[in-house]
Amino acid sequence: MDQKTNTVASILFMVTGMATVGVIDNFITYIAVEVSLWQFHFLRSMIAVPAIVGFGLLAGWTLRPLRLWPVLGRNMFLSGAMFVYFGCLGFFPISAVAAGLFTAPVLVMFIDAVWSRRRIGPIRLATACLGFLGTLLVLKPDVGGLGWANLIPVSAGLMYAFGNVATRKWCEGESAVALLWSYMFLMLIFGALGVIYLHVFPGDPSSYLTRGWVWPSASVWMWIAIQAVFSLIGIGFIMKAYLIGEVTYVSIFEYSMLIFASATAWMLFGDRLGALGFVGIGVIIVTGIVIAVRSNAADN
Repeated sequence: MDQKTNTVASILFMVTGMATVGVIDNFITYIAVEVSLWQFHFLRSMIAVPAIVGFGLLAGWTLRPLRLWPVLGRNMFLSGAMFVYFGCLGFFPISAVAAGLFTAPVLVMFIDAVWSRRRIGPIRLATACLGFLGTLLVLKPDVGGLGWANLIPVSAGLMYAFGNVATRKWCEGESAVALLWSYMFLMLIFGALGVIYLHVFPGDPSSYLTRGWVWPSASVWMWIAIQAVFSLIGIGFIMKAYLIGEVTYVSIFEYSMLIFASATAWMLFGDRLGALGFVGIGVIIVTGIVIAVRSNAADN
C-alpha cells in the first residue's frame, strides 16, 4: 500500500472512529448519576477486555505486544487522558470538555515537530490553527469564563497528544488489537485501584468522583455495556488510523468528532448549534480538505 493510499485509509478510519465516539460519549450523563468514574471504567473494561481478547483469539489476531514497555508508556498517556476526559463529562457539558481535549491535534503537530526535529511549514501551521479556531466556534465560546477548572480538560488534551504521537513513534508494527486490549486492561487496573481506594477511604456518595461501589440499575448496566462495545469499535478505528497514517495529518481529522457529538447533542438533548457553530463546522471541513490535498506537497 503506497503512502497516498495509507493517507486516505487512515482518514477514513479516523472519521469512522470519531463518529462512533462522538455519538456514544453523549450518554455518559446517564451513567454518572449512579456510579463513580472509577467504577464505570472498571465495569466497562471488565466487559471490553474479555470481549476483544476472546474475539481476537477466535479470529487469530496478534494479541501479544511486540514491545511491552513502549506500549505500556503509550497506554499510560492515553489512560490518563481518558480518566480526565470522562471525569469532566460528569460535571461539564460535552462541548466544554471537548474544547480541552481537542487542543490535542494542534499539540500533536508541535510535539511531533520537536520529537522528529523537523520544521512546521507555514501552510500546515496555518491550517492547524484555523481548524482549532473552527473547533472553538463549534464548541460555543460562551460555555463559561476562563478559570482553572477550564484548564483541567486541556490537561487531557496534552496527555492525549503525547499518547497519539507515541502510538506512531513507539508502537509502529504493533497490531491495533494488541494496543486496544492492553489499553483497556490498563484502564481496568486503574479503575479497580480507584474502587478499592474508595472502599477503604469512603468519599462523598453524591459525587461522581468519590462515590463508593454501588450496584447499578438495569438501565445503567445497559449503557455501560453499550459504551464498552462501541468504545472498542471507535478506539480500534482511531488506533488503526494512527498506525498507518502520518500523525500530524491524521490528527486533524479528530475534529470530525465535534460534528457528530454536536449533532447528537442537538437531536437527542436539544443542544442546538448557533450560527457560529455552523461556521465552525465549515471551517473544520475546509481545514481537513486542505490538509488532505497538501499531504504530499513538498512545502507542507
